[in-house]
Amino acid sequence: MQQLREYIKKEIKKLKEATVKLPLPNDAKSTLMGTLKLKKTHINNIQSIKAIKPAYRIYLNNNQSFVIKDLGNNFGFGLVIINGKEYDLLDNGQKQLALQALYNLQTNPVIKTTGDEEGTTGGGTGGDETEEPAEEPTEEPEA
Repeated sequence: MQQLREYIKKEIKKLKEATVKLPLPNDAKSTLMGTLKLKKTHINNIQSIKAIKPAYRIYLNNNQSFVIKDLGNNFGFGLVIINGKEYDLLDNGQKQLALQALYNLQTNPVIKTTGDEEGTTGGGTGGDETEEPAEEPTEEPEA
């Protein structure tokens, strides 16, 4: 009975998070495997993003992620967002920058987490978000 409850809780959690593995359209696969030179072994999970134009969040094996978006007008998935910066894959200059940013994203160290820690593992596309320590108030000498 306890196992059934745990299973139901896990399924409800999955449905709330709406992380459903979807097969990618062929043009998205060609963007990932061809243009971005990713292999299937590099990808941990794929999540569909609710948007007007199709978009997918690609989770890598090192808990990092990036987004590919459809440009529309039959251009296919030519927009990549890595660490909060957009790259147009139709522009050769930006394509090289996107490949370099993706390489840097892949070579980030794998962050292992335990259940006791709070917070995220930095796997979002929000960039480098580090909290600055608060400045300590200095005591003024009394006169």
